[in-house]
Amino acid sequence: MARLFTKFWLLERYLFGQMLTPLLAGIAGGTLLLLAGRLFTLAERLVEGSVPPLTVLRLLMLDLPEMVVLGMPIAAFFATMLTLGKLSGNSEITAMRAAGIPFTRIFRPLLLVGLLMSLSAFLISNVLLPASKREIRRIDQQALLAQATSPVQYDVFFKTARVGGTESLDNLWFFIRQVDPRLNTMQDVTILRVDPLPGGKYRLAEVTLAAQAVWNGLDWTLSEGVTHRYGPDGLSLAEEPFDRKPLAVSQDLAALLQPPVPPNELSLPELAERISRLARSNLNTQPLRTEFHMRFSLPLASFFAVLISLPLGSSTARRVGRYGGVVFGILLVFAYYVVLSVSRSLGEAGALPPWAAAWSFNLLFGSLGLLLLARFLR
Repeated sequence: MARLFTKFWLLERYLFGQMLTPLLAGIAGGTLLLLAGRLFTLAERLVEGSVPPLTVLRLLMLDLPEMVVLGMPIAAFFATMLTLGKLSGNSEITAMRAAGIPFTRIFRPLLLVGLLMSLSAFLISNVLLPASKREIRRIDQQALLAQATSPVQYDVFFKTARVGGTESLDNLWFFIRQVDPRLNTMQDVTILRVDPLPGGKYRLAEVTLAAQAVWNGLDWTLSEGVTHRYGPDGLSLAEEPFDRKPLAVSQDLAALLQPPVPPNELSLPELAERISRLARSNLNTQPLRTEFHMRFSLPLASFFAVLISLPLGSSTARRVGRYGGVVFGILLVFAYYVVLSVSRSLGEAGALPPWAAAWSFNLLFGSLGLLLLARFLR
């Protein structure tokens, strides 16, 4: 029984071995190519003297997880093309077919490699990558303390909850003329507190006007303002001027003045939490939701790269030789990343739904791969 099992997996193990070398070479080459682009970005900071050489080297090492994930689809595509080209050039595919081995069995282990690569990319993206991004952010914060933070924002509107409130009771509405994250201040603040009524309606209960609000790192303080309270009939009940007054709100307001952390530096739970928090405050979540879907779609790119390269590698190899599909493959990889970049940009800008922006390139090239594979196997 063991001999039969070993004999049955002999072909699969052989194909795995044939694909291993070009796959590892492709991952290494793609990673180095992408790291070179990152090095150009860091070179400016190195020349300016803001980052020492050892820190640049450390940043490059921390960028490895992201570059490996981005390079995996390229490596999977060319490894499959070269493997099939070599097998066809040595007439090994012809020998397999003469022995009665169908193309489906030849392709099966290669697809399995693509699936394993996608699983590895998902784990790297959501385990190693967030940790490396956090360390990169820590290094950048230490090296760039003098760099300006977020720009001043004007005419900001959002809603949030009081401390002790719930997500279903976001009853504070803020209208702010100017928010300055560098000074941790807000100018000309208007706060409306509403109470819920039956039927999903609300009643205005309180209006607070303040000349300024200051964030000290722990809580907010309003200054030079007045609070108007209203009864159920909408008539004014009281008017309370104040020089200074604490503002008890949820963390949504505190987050407004924090320098934003790029979405690609957040773990999946952190990304989901930020989306929820900004949605409650009526702020734009389109780039975050696009990034959230990208965390799942990008790792699957390796599987779709193998899928589309199977018919291309087999058919072009028979027509133009071992490396015949490589030139066409370069054009296809270029087109893939153009579609990826454009769809991501459209998703972040709101021109496409986040799920469509994140999955469009996989759906496009996956459908093309299935179509070519079906035609090849006929």
